[in-house]
Amino acid sequence: MVDQTSATPADRDAALEALLAEHPGAIVGATTSLGLFVPLPDEMLSLGLRSIQGGSSALSLIVPDDHTKVAEAWIGHSTRGWASTTVRPLTMPDQEIGLHFVDTTHRFGVVTVLISGLAHLSGGGLDYERPRPRMVTMRKDQVAKVIDADPAIGLVLGWEAADLIGNSTLDLVHPDDRGRAVKSWMDLMGAPAGEARRVRLRHLHRDGEVIWFEITNHNRLEGDDPHVLAEMLDITDEMAAQEALRASEQLLRRLAETLPLGVVQIDTTGHVVYRNTRYAHAAGQTGGDSITDVLRLVVPADRPMVEEALAAVLGTGDDTDIEYGYRHEVRGLRRISASLRALTDDAGAVTGAIICFTDVTEDVRLREQLRQQATYDTLTGCHNRAATLEALEDRAAAGRGVAVIFLDLNEFKQVNDRLGHFAGDQLLIHVAGRLRTAVRHDDVVGRLGGDEFVVICRDVPDAGHARRIGETMVEALANGGLELAGEWVQPAASIGAAWSRGLSDPDALIARADAAMYTAKKARTGRLALVMAE
Repeated sequence: MVDQTSATPADRDAALEALLAEHPGAIVGATTSLGLFVPLPDEMLSLGLRSIQGGSSALSLIVPDDHTKVAEAWIGHSTRGWASTTVRPLTMPDQEIGLHFVDTTHRFGVVTVLISGLAHLSGGGLDYERPRPRMVTMRKDQVAKVIDADPAIGLVLGWEAADLIGNSTLDLVHPDDRGRAVKSWMDLMGAPAGEARRVRLRHLHRDGEVIWFEITNHNRLEGDDPHVLAEMLDITDEMAAQEALRASEQLLRRLAETLPLGVVQIDTTGHVVYRNTRYAHAAGQTGGDSITDVLRLVVPADRPMVEEALAAVLGTGDDTDIEYGYRHEVRGLRRISASLRALTDDAGAVTGAIICFTDVTEDVRLREQLRQQATYDTLTGCHNRAATLEALEDRAAAGRGVAVIFLDLNEFKQVNDRLGHFAGDQLLIHVAGRLRTAVRHDDVVGRLGGDEFVVICRDVPDAGHARRIGETMVEALANGGLELAGEWVQPAASIGAAWSRGLSDPDALIARADAAMYTAKKARTGRLALVMAE
């Protein structure tokens, strides 16, 4: 040990003498630079000092809660030359003793440890925590009876070595593992001398505690001293960790089985590590060891999206939520919601992913039904009033020419009164269908209510084109009579058309078309009339 303390050798000798004078009943120990006890040097024994008995270091004599104080004192002596603290011994944890370290390497070649205050302890002295060895040995004869055993075996199994001699080692083995122990032993007996067999077995401590050993039996039955040497490695902590991990994995898998959705775990190559029972139902995948097998069922339009999501979660660890369609062999087209979450190690590297699948087909259908109800008139299939006005605002925001055609059926009340409301409904359905045939696929045919219809047309270059659209509707209605309640009915309507470029007020454009429609209604001379707004 290199002398790095700030105190001189004379100062340290004086400190030791002062401590011995102050605590004449102290017991003394010697440690290496690592703090491990070693026998007292002869020179210290010649001083008549009482030696600390047992223990591997000062820590083994002190309650664990005071180990920090021991460490701080140890660091203090190494920098100042000596240090003292008060701690609680294992024998009497409710009382305190003095612990002193003095650097005497210059004189004795060791660090001196003094323990003071023992006289007042009702327990009468120190005990120490004997470390439990991880490896013990025993020798057995050909029928597995103990010939002799490592004295330290008592620290592991609670039985002293002398208690075991002459007894069968099978008696120490847990009853559930005795069959495996016998099989391993018979295998060793059938092997040539010099070979070994390894087996993991549970043993029972004297107090009933289960101790796991990995036992390597060496066949040394030939020669002057025939025996089997058993090297017994205590693996209790390892097996407890494995059991805790197994229990944790079982809990997670049982939880996964109770979830109302499909769950799959994959590694970075897409190989399936785990899948729950609902996975096949939710993901549409009944087999296969790779997540990419799911892609063969995905509708072509959605495959790039699914591939991109898989690449992102396995490549850069990006969590993703997607919805895609797949075609089931029996249930037809389905919609799947998938949540992809990356798995990472302690360094943050992606090790795989967890994917949860939910069949949302019915939710999508309900969502579409709600959208239809919020957008379309249930009788005619036209956009309803709110959706029509929203469409007008969207087209007006595009900044291109917009035409609005406002249509009001003439004599609709008379049809209802004369032929009945069912006939009136049929007339509305018929007119809506004729209007849709007269416009482009992206134009909007809306029903504002009652017998009023509005058509919204975008990308109309000027008012002349808007008028021609109105004329097309007149023509469609003129050529589209129908039979209602046994009577031939020809639709009659007044139509107003308005056009604007760079519309800033959609309501004003509808108002102009509405005004033109009323002008047509007042001035009409036939069944159909069209007026272009100013």
